[in-house]
Amino acid sequence: MLHRFRLFFCLCGCLFGLFVSAGCAPSFSPLYRDFDVEPLTDLSLAERASLEAETTTEQDDVYERIRMALAEAGWDEAPPASPNAVSTEGRQLSDWGLYRVLVSLDVVPIGDHHVRVLFHPVRRYFTGGRSKIPYLSSGLRQALLPELNEAFEAQGLYPIGTPRERDEEDLDGT
Repeated sequence: MLHRFRLFFCLCGCLFGLFVSAGCAPSFSPLYRDFDVEPLTDLSLAERASLEAETTTEQDDVYERIRMALAEAGWDEAPPASPNAVSTEGRQLSDWGLYRVLVSLDVVPIGDHHVRVLFHPVRRYFTGGRSKIPYLSSGLRQALLPELNEAFEAQGLYPIGTPRERDEEDLDGT
């Protein structure tokens, strides 16, 4: 009989622990954001003509706008890992003593009407080791997105978020 009470209380404790920890779970976000590419209408005729003279196709125009937005947001361009991406040097976002958080970006046009920004956050430990961060925490989002969104919007690239965020907006009716 005592054995059954122990088992019962153990199971109740486990269920309670699961219930409490579910409410404290952090919100994770994927390592990318999508942007819509809108035509640049607020440029003067001279600016538009010079941009069109520098670029030969609409795709080149998107790459140039990406480069200008990244420069405006303070990101330094690096050699890309693939020919269709615009890559940046790593930027230190925080220093916690035991490790630093560094983030680099890859920006890839998807067709003529969308752009995807891929984030590569990494922890660099004081011992020289490193580990990838598999999600964007709320702190990383707050450090990265406002400045990046503002620079991209100035170039006619408007944030549409992630598929999950777009699904939540559809459910909310907005």
